Amino acid sequence: MSVVFVSGPSKPTQGQVEDATGSKITKHGGSSDQRRLDCGREDYLSDVSIILPVHNAERWLDQCLESVLDQDFQGSMQLSVFNDASKDNSMNIIEKWQTKLVKKGIHVIIGGHESAWPKGVGFAKNQAVAQSFGRFLCFLDADDVMMPQRVRVQYDAALALPHCVSTNDAYFLQSRILFSYHFSRI
Repeated sequence: MSVVFVSGPSKPTQGQVEDATGSKITKHGGSSDQRRLDCGREDYLSDVSIILPVHNAERWLDQCLESVLDQDFQGSMQLSVFNDASKDNSMNIIEKWQTKLVKKGIHVIIGGHESAWPKGVGFAKNQAVAQSFGRFLCFLDADDVMMPQRVRVQYDAALALPHCVSTNDAYFLQSRILFSYHFSRI
């Protein structure tokens, strides 16, 4: 079980910024003309943000990102990737998939840092959450794949039961749902 503390969504920005630790973080992504949701908050631009921390994951990323592309969810999705100082080909793979994802209507935000050492999966998840702007969050590890119906089923459950908390599939925190469910490893 993973819990990430969310202070609220940030609007997407482009260019490089500096985080609290002084690391350079690059943010960029697809089209900014996504529809806004009528959810009581003006700054949500997607129904679901898929949170993907990455560190030296080239071995698994193609299958992981293909599972994002294959989602049957009809709402608006965003992929928020944070690269935690990968030294392998992870960024090239992510950038290759970005075009495919954007063509399917999945907004992509890529952030990261190039420090000598990674700051850890918790840091990477928190950064991916901070740069995301979806109403609901769905966590995905780079070495995992999602079943095609995952986002749709969890989103529908969240809408049907807005005042419930599930200890296995969804965590409610400050008006955003944090999905945390792992399917089989690659």
